[in-house]
Amino acid sequence: MSASVSFPGQEQQHTRPGLTLVPPVRSTVSTLGFGLIIMALVALGMGLVMVITTSVAAQSKELSALRVEATELQYRAANLTTQLQEKSSSASLVIRASDAGMVPNPNPVFIRLSDGEILGEATPVVGDEAPYLRRPSVSLAAGSENSAASGSALPVAPGADQ
Repeated sequence: MSASVSFPGQEQQHTRPGLTLVPPVRSTVSTLGFGLIIMALVALGMGLVMVITTSVAAQSKELSALRVEATELQYRAANLTTQLQEKSSSASLVIRASDAGMVPNPNPVFIRLSDGEILGEATPVVGDEAPYLRRPSVSLAAGSENSAASGSALPVAPGADQ
């Protein structure tokens, strides 16, 4: 703030700026136009919500179908794993070797890999050294229809000749 100093003999003149009335400003946008703009924005928003909802529903249906397919593929993978384990089991190997005409050797010979030396003595196999590994002969006339139909090819226990 500034201090005004008045000297004796001087009059202070107070001048005030002149105030005038300003005419009111007319609005350039009518209330009808404003209402139409608001209604258009609301309609556009509702349309976007409907499009997004439809898209999400379609994706949800596709996701559900993919989950079902994934579950089926998991079951198939488990089935294939079981089949692989059955084929690679030692019992299956014995059966396939027997089908190929191979017989087990009770006197194995080993080769030392470090120097190639043969450990043990090789003896020829006649085929009757392990009778418990024989496959049963399938005879429909003998009444073994169930074992032939099921395809069971299990080794026969010693002394259990058919």
